[in-house]
Amino acid sequence: MVTLTVGQRLKTFTVKPFRWLLNAMTLVIGNPIISREMKVRMRFARAFWLQGAYLLFLISIVSLAYQFIVALQPLRHPADLQQRLQGFYYTLLYSLVAIVVLIAPALTASALSFERERRTLDLLLTTPLRPMQILVGKLLASYAFLLLLLVLSMPIVTVCIIMGGATVADLLATFGMVAFSTLHLCAFALYCSACNRSSGAATFWAYLGVAGMLMLTFPLTISEIALGVGGAIGGAIGGPMGMVSPQVVVPLASLHPFAAPVIKAMPTELFGVKIPCWLFCGAFSLLLTRFWLTAAAARLPAIYRGNPVGSIRRQALLLSVLAVLSFDAFLGTMPVMVGPPAPPAGARHDLTLGFLMAVGFDAAFIAFFVPWIATFGEHEGRPPANDGWFRPLRMFQPSASGALPFTLSWFAITCATGIALSVWRLKTQPFWTELLIGIGYSASVLTFFWSMGRFWSASVRQLTLARWLTLGTTVLLLVLPGFSKWSLVYPFVKLVDTFPPADALKDFTQQVSVHGSVVGVLTLLLFLLSHTLRGARIRR
Repeated sequence: MVTLTVGQRLKTFTVKPFRWLLNAMTLVIGNPIISREMKVRMRFARAFWLQGAYLLFLISIVSLAYQFIVALQPLRHPADLQQRLQGFYYTLLYSLVAIVVLIAPALTASALSFERERRTLDLLLTTPLRPMQILVGKLLASYAFLLLLLVLSMPIVTVCIIMGGATVADLLATFGMVAFSTLHLCAFALYCSACNRSSGAATFWAYLGVAGMLMLTFPLTISEIALGVGGAIGGAIGGPMGMVSPQVVVPLASLHPFAAPVIKAMPTELFGVKIPCWLFCGAFSLLLTRFWLTAAAARLPAIYRGNPVGSIRRQALLLSVLAVLSFDAFLGTMPVMVGPPAPPAGARHDLTLGFLMAVGFDAAFIAFFVPWIATFGEHEGRPPANDGWFRPLRMFQPSASGALPFTLSWFAITCATGIALSVWRLKTQPFWTELLIGIGYSASVLTFFWSMGRFWSASVRQLTLARWLTLGTTVLLLVLPGFSKWSLVYPFVKLVDTFPPADALKDFTQQVSVHGSVVGVLTLLLFLLSHTLRGARIRR
């Protein structure tokens, strides 16, 4: 009997990975949604009109760029021609990327909402297809049309090769990066389609979300773009030729489509191992795509079997940790701040200052997700699920008591990962007292936003309204006060305004003592109000 049990466990252990691989392959191979969607998309004349308008626009860009960059300006020396050809290359490629980014969200933004409008979504959900088969089929059918547009533009873009502004490897690497970096944008548009009942609203939120994601990754991308394209544009207007960075120091920049013409096939070094940047882009984009597909499936509870909240939160933690670890490529290029016999105090002050700014940014980033984590209420006919205040074992469950443990765990894990990575790379210890004070203040601010979400949930008792009220209040408290001394971000603003770093850390400690007390009082007040409203509703 014992032998039989051990044999069954070994069989399960060996068969389960192959079963997972087989299920992953069935999402693409033999998926009837893909063939159906592609036939429906190419059945109407508007698909061919779109391809024609796309090619006509690219031809116009090529003609205008050639006239203004190459043909009209006289040549002063032979090197000037190469600079202009590179300027022509970047102009054409950035125009192509702009068109693709504008088209990508619209392709999948109406995939599910259009089924609702035609009243065919319920029929689709009754088929024996698995949830991910439906979502992946919708996504890949739209993404295949986007790849078709990229392939159609290749003969036009090869003008750069003929004129000597680029090589075949440059163009292929650029097209591959653009294809990878737009996959998760299409997946996000599919999530917007699952959240909205009308195609117009889904398209609006898809474009708004894509613009937000591009703006979020733009600061990480601008340095790579400036190093690579600055010289070419300067050459086009008669300036000096720039230098291209030998490797990508911010791998997350590869997720921005506009970085593709510059990054191309450049390598990046993570933990001593050099890998092509397109490989990092592809892996991270697939993880993001998986995240948005899970979120879209969670918005369709009739087809999702399991715990979507737990899956989404686990994937969010994984993505956050991987994003923090990717900064090893940047830290690896910095000089080690050591000196005999111990690191200088100035290096420790600078490092602590940088840690505090990173902690503040991390807390602000997580704060915008708190309205979706901390709130509860009636939704689609289901009563509110308020099962308590703080239960760590439920942080990966759709319960109100697991919201604060997950929020603080998310913040603690990302901070610990970033600090441990930096200390290991830079071989310098920060001032732990000031750093722990900053981490504690940031955690108290996140707790305040959590209590605000609980307050609005107990007040309105409706999930959607509670989320939007919490988000609006969060934006008002984080963004609109600006540099006001009563703003929650004011202690971190003083870090930048005060010099030298030693005085900045001293002022930060004083500001945090005052702001932390105010935040604590406000959190306690919101907690008592929420408890009072909850008790009044129970008695009623």
